Amino acid sequence: MQSSIVQKLMSVVTVISAAHKPLTFSELVRETGLNKSTLHRLISIGMSEDLIQYDKSSKVYLLGPKVFDLVRNAYTGYDIQTVALDEMMRLYGLFDANVTLGVPSGTDVVYLRLIEAKGSVGNFQRPGMREPVHCSASGKALLAFLPEAVIDAKLSDHVFEKFTERTITDADTFRTALQTVRAQGYATNDREEYDHFLGISAPIFNYMSEPIAVLNIWTVHTRHNIEDIKGWSDALLSATHKVTQLIGGKAPVLTHSA
Repeated sequence: MQSSIVQKLMSVVTVISAAHKPLTFSELVRETGLNKSTLHRLISIGMSEDLIQYDKSSKVYLLGPKVFDLVRNAYTGYDIQTVALDEMMRLYGLFDANVTLGVPSGTDVVYLRLIEAKGSVGNFQRPGMREPVHCSASGKALLAFLPEAVIDAKLSDHVFEKFTERTITDADTFRTALQTVRAQGYATNDREEYDHFLGISAPIFNYMSEPIAVLNIWTVHTRHNIEDIKGWSDALLSATHKVTQLIGGKAPVLTHSA
């Protein structure tokens, strides 16, 4: 069956979006495999619908403004608490621990939702509670995947307040911890803010590969140790990957120096 005009138009838009640089008409002919007359017609339709735009000075084709409007509307149109709830419940069912959803706020993490374990120790985390990034797994997970310049700006005047003997109290040690987070994909907190709490966190990414939220599983050291909760990392990463996909996001492609 012959492809519909919509399918052909979307194939052209896809080629333009996947290209590493804006493409000329000849390059589009080569990349799409379409004949010139068909491609001309599809480009004309795409331009009329603002899906494709033409740069006259460079004689190249780019994505049109409507594509970015659609992505932006999709990104702002969801409630991260609703989207993440199923995965939070799944994690809650797997482990005898608390599960939280947090978002960044300056150099703090603000928790939006908590699913409390049956044997919870009480009013530790509640919706609206804030934690500094340097002593929380959630904070490390949110900062680790930001551009270095953004990390520098956030840490430039950050006060590394000491809460326990395990708290990271200087920027250099904290940056080393962020390198570990990037390497393994998740962050840990081994009694760095409170003497009896430890946890594991992983980020949720938007369509620009920016960390915009974090899922966290936390417990008390009388029930679990740090190696126990590291064993939960595969399930946690699976959950954050699922939520990332549901909001149309993608994890960043990390490059490692030799």
